Amino acid sequence: GKGGKRDQTGDAVEHMRYAHTLKLKELKQEPRPKMGKAIIVGGAPSMANHLEEIRALAADPDNMLFAVNWSHTWLLKNGITPKACVFFEIDAEPEDTLKAAHPDVTYYICSHCHPRTFDELKGFKRVLWHSPPNSPGEKVVGDELFPGSNLVGGGVGTFTRTLTVALHVGYRNIELFGVDSSFPDDSKTTHVEGYETPAKPDIDGFFVYAKVQETGEIKRFRSMGYLALQVEEFKSTAE
Repeated sequence: GKGGKRDQTGDAVEHMRYAHTLKLKELKQEPRPKMGKAIIVGGAPSMANHLEEIRALAADPDNMLFAVNWSHTWLLKNGITPKACVFFEIDAEPEDTLKAAHPDVTYYICSHCHPRTFDELKGFKRVLWHSPPNSPGEKVVGDELFPGSNLVGGGVGTFTRTLTVALHVGYRNIELFGVDSSFPDDSKTTHVEGYETPAKPDIDGFFVYAKVQETGEIKRFRSMGYLALQVEEFKSTAE
């Protein structure tokens, strides 16, 4: 709250130890690519403009719809049931996300996620996955409790980690919605209406200017720190 650094290494280690006690199925890399597409839906305001397109893609049995965090609840409220939802944050997930859990959704939960995330999803389909260690303590616990497990890379955001989860599941054709990394100039929130986030555009937002090399046209985008970082991480992941 005062802008100081917060070291969550100890939290991650304890969460990983708790996850190990649950003996959940772990994410494995599929040996062969799958037909169809992985549809990944984030929480940017633009996702509302593509609702029917998302609905049509989700209806195709060859496709797999992945929801990122609260977009899971937004999709359910709009009559679309995702096949998967990915959790990565080390803090507890918002209650309105977890209380909307659906029996047809598989929840891919990182081993460093908060115990409450695991507990609130008890009785639903849960698959455990692991992030590369961010500290010596996490490496020690990972080597001790989850030796030989696949590690899912992809940056600090759930969106880019979901890309890697989709690749592990076997998809090579991926379509993205609501992962813009920017938001409208007059928006009061960085996400679609109803999406809970502590980020405030009037406090944390700033403008980014980009020049189109071919034409010299200058384009302006409203963003904030973690969204701008997401652009760089997506570029690295795509490469």
